[in-house]
This record gives sequence, structure tokens and C-alpha cells, in this order.
Amino acid sequence: MSITQETFQSETAYVVRNEGVDLELQSFMDEQIDYILKHRATEHPFLNAYAEHGLPPEQSKVLYLETLHYFKYLPFYVCGISTITRDEAVLRTIAFNARDELGETHSHSDLYRKFLHDKGISEEQIEAYKCLPSTQALNDGICALYSKPPLQKALGGLFADEAMSASMVSKYNDGLIKEGVGERGRFFWTLHMEVEVGHSNAVFNVMEKHLQTPQERRLFAEGIEQYLHLMEVYWDGIERKLNAGGRQ
Repeated sequence: MSITQETFQSETAYVVRNEGVDLELQSFMDEQIDYILKHRATEHPFLNAYAEHGLPPEQSKVLYLETLHYFKYLPFYVCGISTITRDEAVLRTIAFNARDELGETHSHSDLYRKFLHDKGISEEQIEAYKCLPSTQALNDGICALYSKPPLQKALGGLFADEAMSASMVSKYNDGLIKEGVGERGRFFWTLHMEVEVGHSNAVFNVMEKHLQTPQERRLFAEGIEQYLHLMEVYWDGIERKLNAGGRQ
């Protein structure tokens, strides 16, 4: 499944964009989506190569262990945004995101660990694995971006996070297909292809009152840029590690 501008505009999306949004603002937001989808963080050469060819088993394990360290605390970081706003619409969006990630009985983190186990990665290997400095820098950067004012910058980061992730998880899914993983084994990824688009639209739906001035829009764009830079460095780090033979 290819993620395009039209994916976010679809009336069958997990969360549909609100009607009646100012056309000029809608154009601005669509420009940001276009920028995110074309950015090197989203179209990284390593990620695109993975989508096309997959990876050998040991390298694939490294990729998905690094991804665990990227994913596992994201819901906590996202909730940090709730501490820098008093807008209940924004809080509702953050709570909606967190509720999706936590689920009713099993969190997405639980589902991801099951995915790792199904790939032959033991709990002992998961606990022993130390992520790359670039992956830790991604965590530190996201945590800081989401927990410090201004709100527009934090929401720009979250908007980039969700829109970029929609494309990213579709490429993970494609790579897993190349590795011979069946539909059941790819459930985590097919689930997120829909969820991330919906989460991006949920942010879209609460932004109008916060993007009224050129300054507010500049801050929003800065948040997008900061998040994408962190992701670009993350991918560069994984690519270097695997090109060096998977050594830490």
C-alpha cells in the first residue's frame, strides 16, 4: 500500500478530516504532508531498499530490535504534550492516540514483542540488546520536542511523526513480504498503516485555532523539520551498522 496525499484525504480513513476547515489552512497543511512524504527521512534509501528487497535474517533482527527502541516509549512522549496545553481538544487528541496505543487489554508494545518472538527473537535477546546512540538520540529528541513549549512546535513534531509513520510502516510491511512473512505475521504493520493515517488526521482536526499567524505556522514547520531530522539520523545509524556487518 502506497501512502499518498490522497490517503489522508480519504473519507474511509480511520479518522476523517473535519469538513469546514479554512481552505487556506487546509492548503498549508497539505503542503506539510507533501513535504513530509517527500523528505529523506520518509524516503530514506535504506528504508526504500528494505521495502524492495527485505533483509537477511540476522540483519532483519537488528532492524526490528532498533525499531523496538524507537517505538516502545513513544506513547509516553506523546502524552508529554498534554502538559504544555490547556486546550481540551488537543488533550482529547493526545488521549485518543494513547488509548489506541495501549488498547483495552494488550498494548501495541505487547503486539510488537509478539511480532519479535514470531521472528525468532527471544525475550533474553530483547532484554540484552543495546540500541545505537542514534536511536537513543531519537528518543531523547522526541521526548524534548513533545514536552517543551511552544505547543505549535510540539504538534508539528507529532504531525510529522504520524504522517511519516504511515508511509514507514507500509515499507516495513513490504520488506516483510519480501522476507516471506505471511499476513498473520505482519498484523502489527497492517494495523498501523490505517492507525497512523488516522492519528495524523486527528492532529489536523485540532490545529486550526493554533495556526492563525505566520509565527505559529513557522513554529509548526520547525517541529516537523526537527522530527524528520531525528528520523533521518536514526535511519543513517541503522544503515551504517548493517553495512558494517551488524556490529554494535
